[in-house]
Amino acid sequence: MRTLLLTMLCLYCSFSKAQTLNRVDVDNGLMHYYSKGEGKTILFIHGAQEDFRVFLPQVEFLCDRFKVVTYSRRYNFPNNNKIVGDINVETEGEDLRLLVQKLGTPVHLVGHSYGGLIAIDFALTYPELTKSLILSEPALVDWLKTSPECKTNYEDFQKKLISETRQAFKTNDTTLVMKELFEFFAGEDIQDQIPQEVLDMLKANLREIKALVTSSNGFKSPSFQSVKNLKMPIMVFTSGRTMPLQHCTNKKLLEAFPDAVHHHLENAGHEMWMTHSKELAGQVSAFLTD
Repeated sequence: MRTLLLTMLCLYCSFSKAQTLNRVDVDNGLMHYYSKGEGKTILFIHGAQEDFRVFLPQVEFLCDRFKVVTYSRRYNFPNNNKIVGDINVETEGEDLRLLVQKLGTPVHLVGHSYGGLIAIDFALTYPELTKSLILSEPALVDWLKTSPECKTNYEDFQKKLISETRQAFKTNDTTLVMKELFEFFAGEDIQDQIPQEVLDMLKANLREIKALVTSSNGFKSPSFQSVKNLKMPIMVFTSGRTMPLQHCTNKKLLEAFPDAVHHHLENAGHEMWMTHSKELAGQVSAFLTD
């Protein structure tokens, strides 16, 4: 985790120059996105507590052959929308639909973690807008409940990430909120061990975390059977050093997509797009070219 956070710092510092961002109006707010290149449109959807910047390396690697779009979801930096109602894959999918319609063409969707969950649900709801689906460890948390060997992971997720983080937000103490998040994702509170710039980047996306943990079911997942029925070309990325709950959902996802193109990065962790940027961009390019 510590290595990952330092990688994040290097990543964001490398792209510290102001990006020229576009906007799309959504219900009760707006979202910012960055676009570069021409050709087939690749649209990246980031995970929880991230924003459009996480995919800027992929934009640079791919923009000579494709039109590449990376956006910040409703409650992520630099958006400043008030939390209104519940957040889940359906509300996020509606925002995404408005963005895709503004782009004016069906897209090749790349979804990471919570963004992967959104991508799957979007492809089910709007198959006519989804040309292909590229997934990296989507947060299919509800699937853990149906696997006896993974039920403990589900209970741990609900208690430590959802319940305890929700309680921390009630204190209005950002340090306590970050402590809960670090303990869940990193196993310990390492706030005093990482650069302030990294903390600031993570804190800039806490509004989304608050929306998720206070929602009635922020991680609502499509059923396994419905996911199996997706017909568009699919590629799946998994990593060897990911969290235990993601080992469980990755296994189930590959059962749903036995014919998908699968790339396993044994030496990567969940944040593979930051640590293995060029390698993954190359795989995406090859997949779409083929």
